[in-house]
Amino acid sequence: MKDSLIQVQTTVLTEKEARAIARIMIEEKLSASVQFLPIVSIYTWNGQSEESEEFLIIIKSTQSKFEKIKKRLEELHSYELPQITSIKIDNYSLEYSSWIAKETRE
Repeated sequence: MKDSLIQVQTTVLTEKEARAIARIMIEEKLSASVQFLPIVSIYTWNGQSEESEEFLIIIKSTQSKFEKIKKRLEELHSYELPQITSIKIDNYSLEYSSWIAKETRE
């Protein structure tokens, strides 16, 4: 059975932290590509409405790597309760899928 492609998402407070996480994901072959971009988040935390400028990180990988990615993010993350979610990618080219598989192979 073919390994499903996923995008894992998390948010961090600084660009420095986003870059560090991105580099580790690539160096440890947990991801073939990582993107990050500035966003504004509005949310409730400890009963209070909050607004923060953050960086959204998108980690491109395979389903079989999710638990390792999750564990590594929990180790690296500065937040008390980080968002760590994955989205299954249903439609993609064979070439793209092959590239992800090749770059995340250990």
